[in-house]
Amino acid sequence: METVRTGRYYARELHRRLAHYVEKRRYGFRDHGSLERAAETILATRAERGFEAGGHFRGVWPRDLAFSARGLSAAGYEEAVAETGRWLVDQLSDSSVFYTDFHDRFHAASPAEGVDTFPALVLLLAECGCLREHADAVADLAAVHRKRFVTGGLVVGSGSSWWDSVAGPREAYNTAMLLAAVERLEERSIETAFTGESDAIRAALYSQLWNGRYFDERRGAAHGSGDRRNRDDDRSVLACDANVVPLYLGVVDDDRAAAIVSSLDRLETPFGLVMRAEPFSHAAVHPFFLLHRDYHYHVWPWNSLMYAVGLRRYGYDDRARREIERVEALLEPYGNFLEVCTLEGEPYVKRGYASAEDFTVAAALWTEYHSESD
Repeated sequence: METVRTGRYYARELHRRLAHYVEKRRYGFRDHGSLERAAETILATRAERGFEAGGHFRGVWPRDLAFSARGLSAAGYEEAVAETGRWLVDQLSDSSVFYTDFHDRFHAASPAEGVDTFPALVLLLAECGCLREHADAVADLAAVHRKRFVTGGLVVGSGSSWWDSVAGPREAYNTAMLLAAVERLEERSIETAFTGESDAIRAALYSQLWNGRYFDERRGAAHGSGDRRNRDDDRSVLACDANVVPLYLGVVDDDRAAAIVSSLDRLETPFGLVMRAEPFSHAAVHPFFLLHRDYHYHVWPWNSLMYAVGLRRYGYDDRARREIERVEALLEPYGNFLEVCTLEGEPYVKRGYASAEDFTVAAALWTEYHSESD
């Protein structure tokens, strides 16, 4: 049954993407005016519609909403976010599947079960102050998540995550998300299957994925160990999902933060960070994305905005301002918060795929950064 649902999801997703591509090639991207006006318009519209991800993404993605929560709260939508969080808890509690994309009429994980759905839900509920309200449901979900995805403190189970196009699991990103979630649970004394394990999760993250300069995407990338089938090659590729998220969530010590910031310097471009040091190989991507294996080898404004917030968290204020200025220079001509742009500073429109517009998480992160700057 789940295979059928996932197949239907891909059919709908392909139709949405192609329709969006044709529309953007014909009419271009919507211009809201200033970025301030664009952020206000996008967040207000999303609050009315339950916080859809944006563009051709018609569903609610817990991971995106978790990263949007602070900005949405700063914009006055904290209660609306909490209400969506309650709805997500109800949806998950009635199913045995961790969906990643929630719609009114159907849900589907893409390309498999959502390995980051539980941590994202915890972070979301914590940010809007209603984690304790759902303590029992969260405890039940924690037990399922641990059984399915966690081994030796690391999140190693396959499932969709930030890198939706990639076939192999993104262990560093997923473990950093889990660590942040477990820290929130422990801070509030909410008993789950992970109670008392934040130190063990951090130790596993540091010992198995830290290469001395930054976090590898997964085990074995640089240390000559691990499952070779899940490796692009024998080199350690610097990737933003494994390193920007730990900065944003504040789960690394100052020394490691400094090393990450130094390493990410080589991914900076005039328009913001590129998502990784090189594209994925053909073998590494899900077949659905073979024509767009460079999809994560470009500039994602929301990744750069998250990076700027993380930089400021660790005291790199000047670099944070530079990153914000780059992203604003990239987006201002379009008057919109786009999903992904090329290395030339243009919206990614290629081979039947066009960047999403009105991207909720980008508008929210921009709002978060500027609300904390006031």
